[in-house]
Amino acid sequence: MAPLKLKLAIIGAGIGGPAAAIALARNGHHVTLYERSTTTSEVGYAFRITPNSDRCLKYLGVDTIDGGAVESKSVCLMSAEGEIMHQITENKDDEKPKGGGNSVFAYRPQLHNQLMKIATEIGVEMRIGVKVQSVDVEHTKIKLEDGSEVSVDLIIAADGVHSVVRPHIIDTRKHYPTATTGHNAFRFMVSRSDAESDPTLSAAIRQYRMLSWFGNNRRILVYPVDYGKQFNITCTHPQELSDQEATGNDAEAVAYNQKTSLATALNIYASFPPAALRLFHLASPDGFRIWKLCDMDEIPRWSLKHTVLLGDAAHPVSPFGFSGASMAIEDAVTLGELLPADIEREQVRGRLELYETIRKPRVGRVRDTARKVARGADSKEFMGPYLAFLGEHDAVGFAREEVRKEGCAAG
Repeated sequence: MAPLKLKLAIIGAGIGGPAAAIALARNGHHVTLYERSTTTSEVGYAFRITPNSDRCLKYLGVDTIDGGAVESKSVCLMSAEGEIMHQITENKDDEKPKGGGNSVFAYRPQLHNQLMKIATEIGVEMRIGVKVQSVDVEHTKIKLEDGSEVSVDLIIAADGVHSVVRPHIIDTRKHYPTATTGHNAFRFMVSRSDAESDPTLSAAIRQYRMLSWFGNNRRILVYPVDYGKQFNITCTHPQELSDQEATGNDAEAVAYNQKTSLATALNIYASFPPAALRLFHLASPDGFRIWKLCDMDEIPRWSLKHTVLLGDAAHPVSPFGFSGASMAIEDAVTLGELLPADIEREQVRGRLELYETIRKPRVGRVRDTARKVARGADSKEFMGPYLAFLGEHDAVGFAREEVRKEGCAAG
């Protein structure tokens, strides 16, 4: 008799949740995706997709460039005084990692829409606007806000840094996200037409695909997204410089959506060159948001019985390692390889343990590197080996090999 397909509940429809839904639904499992927001239109700004995660997305059927992502090319890294420190060309044919994959800049809502579209097309059941109140790990049940309960074979929590599931897996009084590096970030968007029309900024914007100014523990990073029609700007700085505005009772709102003023931003970056400061003036006055940059030390476990954490729910990392979204995407395809069509329910626990064995060391290096970069360790000698470690990894192939080795050991 053929194994019964697993019934899976995935909590959270950010990036990692839909990616896992695709990977597992393609294996024939019955997947339901729960998202508490009342819309499937993802909010947020942008992030870099490194070759390792672009390769994973291709495996899931996602063409990032076709969806609006912009390929990285020329990069200019400057001091806070505007002096050019490094100029780099990325995605050169002779340097691309084996197995394909590009370094691209993705607009989060566009990538999210691509993932949700594919997930819907292959039969993932969408429960949008449905809040998961709690989980029963012992009996693999989820309890919804309306009081109803759903029994499944596996619960996957992809519900972010403020996960409602994590407290059911570990003691969150001892293990919780903190602002380890001591940074906040402003994020905002500027249209390409406005940037290219500005005489102070236009030359640099036209010459380089990505610009960065860094000094005095402050950094401004600029790159294009949305088919090149907009620029995403991220500005990191010591948290004490904007903490007076990043306060409130709603932890999630503080972390992701706290407004700030143009005056505050200009004051923090007052010593930066005119071209950098023009970006602030070109942004919508109502468009500035503060993000408190949090990560988390390694936790004792990512899973318990048939409930497992994915992405930021398991391992939030700061953006200095270019890999928050990338690690969630790698988690997703890894679970897809570990839970194939012929998996039996009795095998699931062992595969979740293997998932942790595979993923924890890699995520640990990303977290540790991001912390070091935040504190100024960004030389070519330091970053070169890390970027190779990051970009050359084949998450799908690695997981398949671990499953093969497990099978050989069992035989």
